[in-house]
Amino acid sequence: MPKILDVIISSGYGSYSGYRQTFVVIDRPLHFIYERKGHALVANDGGFYSSYYHGRPSASWQAFAGRKFDVPMMDGTVIKASGEWWYGGHEKNAPEEIVSVGVATLDQLLDCYVFSAGYISKVKLDTWLRENTPGTIYRWYDKRRVERELEEVRDDQE
Repeated sequence: MPKILDVIISSGYGSYSGYRQTFVVIDRPLHFIYERKGHALVANDGGFYSSYYHGRPSASWQAFAGRKFDVPMMDGTVIKASGEWWYGGHEKNAPEEIVSVGVATLDQLLDCYVFSAGYISKVKLDTWLRENTPGTIYRWYDKRRVERELEEVRDDQE
């Protein structure tokens, strides 16, 4: 089960000034194994959710631009996706209320400062927020920010 290490709640700026985003830093990468639920594939990794829905692709309109990828299933089979499985349907396929967040591990953020789209149990997130204080600086774990601050401290000490 992935453990939440930190949460960053960042307010937008400029034309996005009223927009809030929530980013969750976790201790390990998410690992989803799916099960079929009607026309959807649904997975849960410790309160984080993922879902695909089936849709007919066309020559010019394919999920993930037609990229081929494997979808591991709980029964041990693998679905070979190639344009027909679209990312989505999370809210209607999850067994509990979920919220949209950005999610990444510390290692992922140090490698490339990008949070992936994700969905988390509202209860899991709210529990963490009740017991902890979220950060507000979006680039808190960006190694370039940390290196800049260390350089400024060194310059001040000289």
